[in-house]
Amino acid sequence: MGDRIPRCPVCTGVVKPDIVFFGEQLPPRFLLHLTDFPMADLLFVIGTSLEVEPFASLANAVRSSVPRVLINRELVGPFAWQQRHNDVAELGDVVGGIERLVELLGWKEEMQTLIQKEKEKLDAKDK
Repeated sequence: MGDRIPRCPVCTGVVKPDIVFFGEQLPPRFLLHLTDFPMADLLFVIGTSLEVEPFASLANAVRSSVPRVLINRELVGPFAWQQRHNDVAELGDVVGGIERLVELLGWKEEMQTLIQKEKEKLDAKDK
């Protein structure tokens, strides 16, 4: 996409990503998934400061026996000040951390195939 601002082909308005910006209300579907945390077997926390609620407290919403994996530039939130014995932190560049996880799981070839397919889609749109 480079520096282009995405616009709607119908109304030419700016296309907003499917994210919640700081200060915006969370979508109602967010509340539907809060009950998933106590049932989780593993929690990944990736690329965040864990400073803004309600997300900041979600890392503590899993049972204490549940491993929490942080892939981030630095220790944040409870990974910094309330570590658990089964916490894992992969610190540094987030993309590099994900690549390492993918490699450890034996998914490197599949990931490369997916990336190539997405690149081809983007290239086709630019033509």
